[in-house]
Amino acid sequence: MEFLIYFGLPCVGSIFLIGAMFYGAYRIAGQKGISRRSIVIILVYTVATVAFSLLGNTWVNLSFLFLFCLVARWIFEKPWIYCLYYLILSAAVFLTDMFMSLSVQVLWLTGILYLNSRDLEYILLVVSTRMAEFMVIMLIVLVVGRKAGRRITMRQVMISVLLPLYSIFNMYCMVYLMQIFPTGYSMFLLGVNLILLIGLNIYFCVLVETMSENHRLENERNLYRAQAEMQHRYYEQEEQKYEASRKTIHDIRNHILAMEALYSEGNPQEAAGYAGDIHRMLNRFQQKYYTSEKLLNIILNDKARTMRQTGIHEDFKIGELSLDFMKDTDVTALFANLLDNAVAAAAQSRDGYVKLRVNRVREFLSVTVENSCDREPVRDAELFRSRRVGHEGLGLKIIRQTVKQYGGDVQFDWKEGVFIVRVMLTAEAS
Repeated sequence: MEFLIYFGLPCVGSIFLIGAMFYGAYRIAGQKGISRRSIVIILVYTVATVAFSLLGNTWVNLSFLFLFCLVARWIFEKPWIYCLYYLILSAAVFLTDMFMSLSVQVLWLTGILYLNSRDLEYILLVVSTRMAEFMVIMLIVLVVGRKAGRRITMRQVMISVLLPLYSIFNMYCMVYLMQIFPTGYSMFLLGVNLILLIGLNIYFCVLVETMSENHRLENERNLYRAQAEMQHRYYEQEEQKYEASRKTIHDIRNHILAMEALYSEGNPQEAAGYAGDIHRMLNRFQQKYYTSEKLLNIILNDKARTMRQTGIHEDFKIGELSLDFMKDTDVTALFANLLDNAVAAAAQSRDGYVKLRVNRVREFLSVTVENSCDREPVRDAELFRSRRVGHEGLGLKIIRQTVKQYGGDVQFDWKEGVFIVRVMLTAEAS
């Protein structure tokens, strides 16, 4: 029994603590998955930490605790500034350990806590310390998440605090009752209760993560809809201008006849003024024909106008195609975001250019956007994210979501100053 208490319990407690710390680092890093390599490193670090903790040397344990900063930064491949975050996490765990040890000792000395067995005192000390450390880790994760712009609800905070506190109280009650009639069976029940408490804390930890992720996805969906509808309203206004330009061009014959009449009547100055008015009127529209798809043509003209203003070379070639299988908001969301990202990157390049190719290949729609991009984009796992200040890569997420909606595939690639996006959609009427 003493072997389980003084060897098994500390090992289980250390494994639980290390797992909680890596989970906290995972949440702080904002990861969306973990590789097998990372899992192997975590297992090796955990085994080494637990093995050396059995020596009972405080300095060795403290060294491994602060070595965690470098290991976590290595695993999640984050900038060196994250070492500071992980150092704060390690320091919080160390201080919590010190605080709980001193608090329990004071409670025992003052008689507030009383157990008639040193074994039970040790069990309560280990369990309460680990649960308190778990609570502190969860609170730090919530604080960092709030700083990163994630929505933290009071329910999440309450779960992070109340459940570990309940676990400590429940364990104290179990240990206190054990001293009345200690048996091997009651010790077995205590161990089962401890395992279930750990599992319950892990479950609620995952529940908090799921709540946070669901809110993030809902927020992105709302942003996606708002942006798509806003862009669509904008391009509806552009379409009205486009229709006005067509009417003007349709009436150009009448304008020419009017100018000829002015010249024939010997009023060249009035005729020249009339011609100038027509030129200014036509210059307002500056519509270029790219495709028979009106909405796409408006989007391309709008983006081409932006490129001319910023000195970016434009190269658009659109084949014969039909976008009837797509909603107007999805056409806007896909092409506007593809070109917006391309223009933003090309504007920061020396010889900025944007090349767009759109073609129908049997039942598929192929879209390729190539643009100059002198700086390699920031990679997040296997994906890219925006470098622009105040942008969280929402445009790329909208592109992925739109492509997924039409059963397609999107690939991003950067090589030697060129960024390429390849999109393939299933062009079937839905």
